[in-house]
Amino acid sequence: MTPIPLDLLIARNRNWAMHSRRHDPLYFRRHQDNQMPRCLWIGCADSRVPAESLVQASPGELFVLRNVANQVLTDDDGMMSGVHYALTCLNIRMVIVCGHTGCGGVAYAGQQAVLPDDHGIAPPLQRQLAALRDFYREQLTHHSDWLSLPAGILQNTLAELNVRRQLSQLRRSALFQEISQTQTLSLHGCIYDLAQGTLNVLSDDTDGECA
Repeated sequence: MTPIPLDLLIARNRNWAMHSRRHDPLYFRRHQDNQMPRCLWIGCADSRVPAESLVQASPGELFVLRNVANQVLTDDDGMMSGVHYALTCLNIRMVIVCGHTGCGGVAYAGQQAVLPDDHGIAPPLQRQLAALRDFYREQLTHHSDWLSLPAGILQNTLAELNVRRQLSQLRRSALFQEISQTQTLSLHGCIYDLAQGTLNVLSDDTDGECA
């Protein structure tokens, strides 16, 4: 696949900036000195799941953290420093963890879960998804019938389980526990349907524990 030329990206940026200012002269000035986002969005790095676009968010509305398969790992300083900044410096009180159908990271972790462990030097992606792989291995042991599901259905089932697990990881974190003692934090799990373009909220039991 041919990469997008840099000059094309710059041209698109100039066109977008000009169109935005023409429509609203203060569009950028309103946010240049400060940000007051209302939601922390933890999503997948997949290029087909642009957080701001799919909820039609304006600049300043979402504080977005993305990685492969929307992982909330409490020992990942990159993720947890972003969560800390969002909840303590920006005083955000609503968090969305968003997975999606057809997630390549979920598929990778699911495939690793049914393979024997490789005790060689693991690449970064394998290390990043090791906890998810082990979680899937446990789930597939308890639900061996899932392995007979069509690949797409199984992948989307695992994607939903992943969102629930990441919500649980966040809820159990020391940072979340500390803030929730004095502030009301709202957590929500969503799945973005690539085929339909719709964002679907998981049922209320997303607040339940998912070991």
